[in-house]
Amino acid sequence: MTQTTAPHGVPLDASRSPLAGFRRMRGREFQWWLAVMMAIIGWMLFQVIVSDEYREAWTAIKPGMQTTLYLTVLSFVVAVPLGLIIGMGRLSKNRFLNTISQVYIEFMRGMPMIVWIFIVHNVATPEIADLLGIRTRSIPILYRGAAALCLFYAAFIAEVFRAGIQSVDPGQVEAAKATGLSRYRTQRHIVLPQALRNALPALGNDFIALMKDTSLLSVIAVHEVTQQARIYSGSSFRFREAFFVLAVIYVTLTLVLSLLLQWWERRLEIPGNDED
Repeated sequence: MTQTTAPHGVPLDASRSPLAGFRRMRGREFQWWLAVMMAIIGWMLFQVIVSDEYREAWTAIKPGMQTTLYLTVLSFVVAVPLGLIIGMGRLSKNRFLNTISQVYIEFMRGMPMIVWIFIVHNVATPEIADLLGIRTRSIPILYRGAAALCLFYAAFIAEVFRAGIQSVDPGQVEAAKATGLSRYRTQRHIVLPQALRNALPALGNDFIALMKDTSLLSVIAVHEVTQQARIYSGSSFRFREAFFVLAVIYVTLTLVLSLLLQWWERRLEIPGNDED
């Protein structure tokens, strides 16, 4: 490997020299897809600024963004610990826990999400309300939708955690046992931190997918951005403006989250020596 010399005479790997990053950036292929996406978003912003019709559509749909983001964060925050529990149950040597976890995962993964939303909204919620002795209407539609999302995505997140835990080198677990660490401490201090790091990219993808799937809650009249667009287009008959604005809102949110995820993945990379 080519070596150069640091200011104090210490040998320095050429791949880590100050110009190495610039050379890699200069040689990197131009991100045409990102340029096109930014052009589309810029075109829509221009339309919102100069066109009364697009501006009116944006004003009508914009309030739903707060509900969409709230549903996304709330559902994901609940789905992650639930998925971790199910994922660990899937790896458990206890046959009962293993079977229950696997049945839950396969049941959810084998069902269209919109069907599950209808089950939670029209079947599970009234049954639970009857058991608790309360009126079904006292359970807000927003939280019925959030429950459907988090329960559904917990199955997929469980598989992410299962893969992350299995990716940890078994030798580290054996070494922890040899040093006298309990199973609980081994899982907490050795296995789970590494599993979480390995699972973060996949968890980020699930977060983005969950954000897009909040649009399905419009079928039960949750007032997120898709429902706001449907209401506006139905009352004004401006379908082009409403759904163009809606599409660009989702594209923008997805693009921002994807770029943040890519940045975070690069932060997690372990620096190594590049070969010439």
